[in-house]
Amino acid sequence: MINKVIILIIGFLVFTTSITIAQDIDASKVDVSALSDAQVQKIITEMKKRGLSENEALNLARMRGMTNSQISLLQKRIAEVKLTGGLSTGKNSTQDSLLIKNSVLSTKAKIDSAMMDSKIFGFSFFNSENLSFEPSVNVPVSDNYILGTGDEIIIDVWGASQQTYQLEVSTNGDINIPLIGPIYLKGITLKSAKARIKNKLASIYSDLSKQNAKTFASISLGEIKAIRINVLGEVFAPGTYTVPGTATLFNVLYLSGGPNKQGSFRDIKLIRNGKVISSLDVYDFLINGNPLVNAPLMDDDIVMIPTYINRVKVAGEFKRNGIFEAIADESVDDMIKYAGGFTEKAYRSSVKLYRNNGKEKTFAEITPENADQVFMAAGDSLYVGKILDRFTNIVSIEGGVFSDGDYEYKEGLTLHQLIEKADGLIENAFLNRGIITRFKPDYTLESLSFNVSDVVNGLSDIPLKANDKVFISTINDLREKQSVSIWGEVQKNGVYSYAENLTIADLLLLSGGFTEAASESTIEVRRRLGYEVSDKSSDISSELFYFNISRDLKLDEEGSSFVLKPFDEVSVRQMPGAQSAGSVELIGEVMYGGKYNLTSEKERISDVLKRAGGLSANAYPEGATLVRKVRLTREEMAKRHEMMEKDSTLNFSDLDFENVSMHLQDILNNHGSKEDIYLRDGDVLRIPSTLQTVKISGEVLNPSSTVFEKGRSVKKYISMSGGFSFNAKKGKTYVLHANGASKATKGFIFFKKYPKVTPGSEVIVPKKPERVGMSPQAWIGIGSALASLSLTIVTIVNATN
Repeated sequence: MINKVIILIIGFLVFTTSITIAQDIDASKVDVSALSDAQVQKIITEMKKRGLSENEALNLARMRGMTNSQISLLQKRIAEVKLTGGLSTGKNSTQDSLLIKNSVLSTKAKIDSAMMDSKIFGFSFFNSENLSFEPSVNVPVSDNYILGTGDEIIIDVWGASQQTYQLEVSTNGDINIPLIGPIYLKGITLKSAKARIKNKLASIYSDLSKQNAKTFASISLGEIKAIRINVLGEVFAPGTYTVPGTATLFNVLYLSGGPNKQGSFRDIKLIRNGKVISSLDVYDFLINGNPLVNAPLMDDDIVMIPTYINRVKVAGEFKRNGIFEAIADESVDDMIKYAGGFTEKAYRSSVKLYRNNGKEKTFAEITPENADQVFMAAGDSLYVGKILDRFTNIVSIEGGVFSDGDYEYKEGLTLHQLIEKADGLIENAFLNRGIITRFKPDYTLESLSFNVSDVVNGLSDIPLKANDKVFISTINDLREKQSVSIWGEVQKNGVYSYAENLTIADLLLLSGGFTEAASESTIEVRRRLGYEVSDKSSDISSELFYFNISRDLKLDEEGSSFVLKPFDEVSVRQMPGAQSAGSVELIGEVMYGGKYNLTSEKERISDVLKRAGGLSANAYPEGATLVRKVRLTREEMAKRHEMMEKDSTLNFSDLDFENVSMHLQDILNNHGSKEDIYLRDGDVLRIPSTLQTVKISGEVLNPSSTVFEKGRSVKKYISMSGGFSFNAKKGKTYVLHANGASKATKGFIFFKKYPKVTPGSEVIVPKKPERVGMSPQAWIGIGSALASLSLTIVTIVNATN
């Protein structure tokens, strides 16, 4: 009803006697409140177009039967739209259904995604979310538009005479101009219609045809007709579609979803009055961008989509891979064009054609010379591979030259010439031997060695071949990476690169100098034995040297002349009594948490807790843990420094950490007991608040956490987690308490005693070890052994008898 309302009201505003619009609608039943902003705006536009004031238009509506209440509401709606500019977001601002002469246009059919095949070229053209061929009535109408029944012709005469006509092409194909009579327009273009109408108007407006005319006429198309198009054949949604008279083939193909999996994209027929008037090749538009293939439609046209002709699979190094449709006399060359041509990696010299000839499969190799002479058949497949990943004119040189890399190979190039191209040898190049890696005729590799010095000095030379790779080593490449290290009371412990004539004082300077606790009188150098000595069997693995050095890094006479060698280790000892007891940290439920300095090396846990005011009311001493720093060995530290040199993003400490399990309540009750251990520098004592949960993990059906309940057994907690799994090792179930201590299940004959569960603990069920079955050979061995044993027993028994 709402869609007819706008037509009715606009009809009220038109006073040309030759037009009748919506005469069958009762004006008193019009629901003005249901009008959208867009519809009211259209009424306002029509009023302006006709030169009517608002009061004049409303009076015309009243004369047609509209009640006063309807008139009042319409007046209010017009005022609202004028105020908001038609941008209201209220309930009446919904978009109108698109109407053409009382006809609702068809919308795009919903296509089941399971029916789609994106591999078929052109398939997404009519089903793309980003590309719409939905018909529109707001597009300009060209002079080539074919007029038909239902089209509205607007004739405006101005100048010496003024008149406006709104005329509709009747079912007879004509319009009737008062005082002129009928003019037949159906089936002719808008351009021809304009000429025909102006010619007829001249009979009553004689001034129109004069050279110095004072009367003028403008002829335009108002509302266009709606036409019905039948879409048949291999289409996703066959049926009849209502579209504007301006619609084209692409419009109805878009609405119907286009050809389905069996449909043709190359021979879509447009049938009019029982005759095929055009055939649409979608490829012509997709590949060549030819707009002329998109033919205009007329009422009752039939769009027929036949089954596809020949389909060809295209794969490999083409720009487009997929399934293409080939028509008669199309060749491999055409398919390559449809596929967008070759990629830059394509092996263009050979396109492989796989064909099914009805009995068996055949294969053909297509070259660029005959690609336009081999025509496609149904079921063909085309494939093109990649070019070989190798060069035909390249050699390379790496290692001890100034400019290593790839060079162009030319016939006659020698090794001496290649070294000269690479700007010669660097200073530390290894001159005794170099290697050429070369491909043999069967493309297996072989190595050729040469004396680098002889080649450079012109005493020998080697002709090179394409793809040769030359490697010249350096002295450093053949030598273990040389370094020295320093440990102890220096600012920066670690490993340093070795350099000739490096002294102890130099290394101390590189390491940041002494710490305050360093002893100047105990500088130790450990030197590993050279290969000349270590080659002989001996209990001695290294040499030790001792020196004195002052804080200003001045050596004694002996130390001044001592030069470090690769892999020397320098140790700087600490002064007796310089060691600080350090500090510890208390975290959690203590009265006064934080860091505490140790007064001596024999200060116990209970001592520090007493200084901290004891535990708080919420403390859970059974869950207390002690985290202790552990200094790494030199070997561990050296390994970490080596990793840091390889990857600068790594950042390791020289310390690691371990958890020390403890029973804090026993410690507090028995000061000085064996569990009341001495604290060390860096210790962290954590006392949690009261814990309320128990975790069950491992081989149970539903690993989870649950609320702790006093007296609840291990088996009960496991049962609450679904029970043991099939792979559970029940007898090895253990409990990990909050303080880090663990208790295992004990067994005696067929009885098991599970450990006690405490708040914050974790019940862990381990997995059974995997059993490795015996191989057939093992079973055969056992059988042979049993047979031999049986034979021996029989022999002994017989001998005894």
